[in-house]
Amino acid sequence: MPIWSPRVRKELASSTLDGKAFFIVGDFRFGNRALNDPAFNPEKRQEKEYLAIEKALINEENDRILFDLCRSEIESLNVELKGQLRLLFWDLSIREAKNRAAGRYQGPGGYRHPAWNLDDVLGQFPGIAIDTREMLEYGEQLCIDNSAHPSLLGWLYIARLLRGDAHVDLAGFIRHFDHSLNRLVDRALAKEPVLITGNSKFTRLLGLSVQTGHFRLPVGWAIRPLSKTLEAEAFDHCLYFPSLSSFMLGEAEIPKEVEKIRRIRTKLASKHKKISIIFYDNWAYESISKRRDYLGKFVSKHASGLTPSLESATCPQGQSYKISDSFDFDRMIERNATLKPTTIGILEILCRSTSHLSYGQVTEAYNGFVDECYGKWEPA
Repeated sequence: MPIWSPRVRKELASSTLDGKAFFIVGDFRFGNRALNDPAFNPEKRQEKEYLAIEKALINEENDRILFDLCRSEIESLNVELKGQLRLLFWDLSIREAKNRAAGRYQGPGGYRHPAWNLDDVLGQFPGIAIDTREMLEYGEQLCIDNSAHPSLLGWLYIARLLRGDAHVDLAGFIRHFDHSLNRLVDRALAKEPVLITGNSKFTRLLGLSVQTGHFRLPVGWAIRPLSKTLEAEAFDHCLYFPSLSSFMLGEAEIPKEVEKIRRIRTKLASKHKKISIIFYDNWAYESISKRRDYLGKFVSKHASGLTPSLESATCPQGQSYKISDSFDFDRMIERNATLKPTTIGILEILCRSTSHLSYGQVTEAYNGFVDECYGKWEPA
């Protein structure tokens, strides 16, 4: 929601926090549908709720109207709260980081957005705006998607600021996060060489998580496309993630896909010592279909499409962990429809597949890692 949303005023009115407020300021374009409402007047306090962004309404003139509205509201809030206000321009910082990395809005003098620039905005709100210019170097590590939703590292950074730290040495904090993540992975994941393969969303998204520094794999582990697994060296353990998603298939198509997975399993078994089949995509779609925003959207119409049925038909005998053994899907899958696994989701799947840790042991290891990142670090 935009910072000028009437809900913000209602929340402040009911707050008991001694008049102090910490705003994670959203995208200045949030609520731009208001510009199509004949009753909308940017000179008056808004009484209607406008959310999200309408792409068709994005243009330079509208951007300036919306930015002026946000700026005016912040100034008004600052007066009312007597300066007991802290502003984290999260979306602006992430957007500018991504724009700079992609080479957008470059001119003779360097980067310059037509409507808003981080340096200018910070200068307009001295004393209450948190200096986030250091974020410009680490945008990809601090968010998980193009909507700027924070990664675990991003949330830990925000938590530091929420705790009251006037400034966080972000570069030092990231080094500490990386060190703690390395310690977690080295303690919790198997030492044997493990190959992760398949044409699923999980393998692609795990690869991106490793690339952006959200996660790392132990030495000796590898992620490879399914087409390359038989050409590569043999591994002690191969985790195969099929892309099968039963909600997209007719009942007659599911047996064909199951047979195809069996054939792939046989080929993999001829090369690698041990095979595990993890139906992450199918399980994840079934799981998020229980969330309010996607209620019933991704569930197979056929009982044969349920994840345990697919596992019993294809998984090798004696496979120690199957994805249906995981029950707390809300902590394992990010809250969007991309199927992106969270850090603890990745950890649980890989630990329970290769190290045979229990749900409780994975939780304990992860909580220790977060505590170490959040509670024990002091900048050099």
